[in-house]
Amino acid sequence: MNLQEILAKHSKYLLLVPGLIISLFVVIIPLAILIPISFYKYRFPYLIPEFTLDNYVKYLLSERTGTILLNTFGLSTLTCLVCFAVGYPFAYTLAFKIKSPKVRTYITSLLMVPFLIDWSIRTVAWISILGERGLVNYFLITTGLSSTPQKLLFSPIALIIIWLQTYTLFMIFPIYLAMQRIYPDYIWSAQLLRAPPHRVHYEIIFKLSRPGIVTGFIFVFVSTLGDFVTPSLWAGGIQTLGLSIASYAGNYLWPQAAAMSSIMLIITLAALIVLIKVGGIKKLVYER
Repeated sequence: MNLQEILAKHSKYLLLVPGLIISLFVVIIPLAILIPISFYKYRFPYLIPEFTLDNYVKYLLSERTGTILLNTFGLSTLTCLVCFAVGYPFAYTLAFKIKSPKVRTYITSLLMVPFLIDWSIRTVAWISILGERGLVNYFLITTGLSSTPQKLLFSPIALIIIWLQTYTLFMIFPIYLAMQRIYPDYIWSAQLLRAPPHRVHYEIIFKLSRPGIVTGFIFVFVSTLGDFVTPSLWAGGIQTLGLSIASYAGNYLWPQAAAMSSIMLIITLAALIVLIKVGGIKKLVYER
């Protein structure tokens, strides 16, 4: 078998090569470096390649670890739920209520507009909205709902709002694409059989869009876990695992930072496996 025959036989796999190369250099090689370093010792300014579990033991036994993990995964999970509460109705309306393809294209294009603006500008703009003299406090005071300005910035509320604005699109699009793949005949058949509207929605639309929902949860969950800049600016001093890793790495404590990164990776992978099992990601692509 010559080279031409081999390429013809395996041509369908050639498109995987660029992605595999990128994954090799961006994911696999960094992890191959990160994990061994987490077991190293450190004496300024050198890494000592001697196996030790002290980096893991000290962090797991620290009094602050429980609070940091709760803050990290609690805020990320809450953000996922808020993004779902906003994104699911929007995706449903876009998929089933708006019949014109041109209007749907126009709306999806508008959703992309904020991403054409720099992240720092989009984030700083919240000062004029959530600040003590911002629009929200002005509304609360003028309507008599509050007599004094509320501290909304530099708090978990501000962090979740900013994350919602940043990542809600990553929840909307997977759900919308999953809903777009649902056969309309399924819904029509259920309606002809006089199924109640809530049963039609749950048994057909919600269940068949579940892989898209789980995909959106994964996108938002992973993105918020890895974000340490936004919590450092707007969370009001709440410590997260990402901030701890950035702090240790910034002080050249590489083994400790690598150990915390490994812990985050293990917990995140476990959560993603559970989500994939629950949501049935393998069923995301429906045959039309």
